[in-house]
Amino acid sequence: MIRTLLLAVWLMFMLAPASLAVEKEKIKVACIGNSITFGAGLSNQARDSYPAVLGQMLGSGYDVRNFGVSGTTVLSSGDSPYINTRVYKQVFDFQPDIIFIKFGTNDSKGGNWKHKDEFKGDMQAMIDVFSGMDSKPKIYLCLPATCYIEKGSIKDSVIVHGVIPRIREVAEKNRLEIVDMHAATSGMREHFPDKLHPDRVASLEMAKCAYRAMTGNSKEFQLQDFPGVKTKWRGYDKYDFEFNGRKANIVAPAKPLSGKPWIWRPAFFGAFPAVDIAMLALGYHVVHYDLAFLYGSPRSQELGTLFYNAMIKYYGFSEKVVLEGFSRGGLFAVDWAAANPEKVSCIYLDAPVCDITSWPSRERTDLWQEFLQEWNIKEEDMKNFKGNPIDNLKPLAKAKIPIIAVAGDSDKTVPYDENLEILATRYKKLRGEIEVIIKEGCDHHPHSLDAPAPIIKFILNH
Repeated sequence: MIRTLLLAVWLMFMLAPASLAVEKEKIKVACIGNSITFGAGLSNQARDSYPAVLGQMLGSGYDVRNFGVSGTTVLSSGDSPYINTRVYKQVFDFQPDIIFIKFGTNDSKGGNWKHKDEFKGDMQAMIDVFSGMDSKPKIYLCLPATCYIEKGSIKDSVIVHGVIPRIREVAEKNRLEIVDMHAATSGMREHFPDKLHPDRVASLEMAKCAYRAMTGNSKEFQLQDFPGVKTKWRGYDKYDFEFNGRKANIVAPAKPLSGKPWIWRPAFFGAFPAVDIAMLALGYHVVHYDLAFLYGSPRSQELGTLFYNAMIKYYGFSEKVVLEGFSRGGLFAVDWAAANPEKVSCIYLDAPVCDITSWPSRERTDLWQEFLQEWNIKEEDMKNFKGNPIDNLKPLAKAKIPIIAVAGDSDKTVPYDENLEILATRYKKLRGEIEVIIKEGCDHHPHSLDAPAPIIKFILNH
């Protein structure tokens, strides 16, 4: 009997579909250095710094993070030692598998280079500390990028004849591989706008250099329109990245419309995507920023605004966005729109949570406590709680923000009569425009419509 049970369990795991397999842990890469590593001077550091491009080149199996800090030195007697920064400590929290160390540019300053006899010792101390991490990382030493300043405190001659030989000596002593970013950026004067910091083309060359060191292979790579790892979703280019520590995605249409209109989901990317797929076909960008488990909190509102601003500033999206609130995503969508009505063209809600006391409600103890903690409130404060979408409709009505909403009349998870019905009734009393589509006999799932033409038409009309 026991043998039969064990055999059944073994077969269950061996024959399980790939979708049930445990996701392989990503290889963690830390890029440590000064402003050149950080990406100073670039208009979009998150997309174009050499660590960002290296992550794009390596793909989804890697987690490449930028730990660059402007102005820093490896010299502990320098004017801004890296080991004194907050970011230095964050490297240990990350526990990387691979580390790229790139210093020497600021160390070459006259006021710092007077301590040149300490350079090798300080670099050795840094290597020793990183080598002692629990993750036992593989360490690469990078030679500084070429400096094109003719007159100034940082001189390429000092880098070439002073800094680089010392780095090579330390690398040889520790049997560490050299990544020659100085050679990779030589002859690229036109790609160093301020003669010190690389533009995105020169950053690409630095990333190629690091990639070659890691993999032993050269790779041609086209600079991307968006940050993160480029994959495919439903036949469209999809970019996966992080923004302020939270997952984000941008899916680009084959032929973007003029003005770059976009639809923004704050929760559940890819779930019931009929509307998103239709909007992509029409030339909209589909954007996701994961705020699902923040319950529409003030923190989520702040993060959402930072994300919105980045989408406008760096990628030229339309200043008017279509908000798409699925389930608990409705908490964020309605409240953010109420606080920023001038930034919203219309809202599409689908089985939305409109009253937190309905879902998760006190019956879901774990989620309820999570909600209270996220909002930093106590149970007794709930009698004065004003964070529900049903309580924040006046700014939307005043700004004449149109809403289209879909819900099942048999929703047991987020009951229609406790959520969307109340929101719609109140919005109409405020003379707001709202169109509600009821799915008879439908529970919380499935979301959306099999034929989403009414939703698409509503969005396009507004």
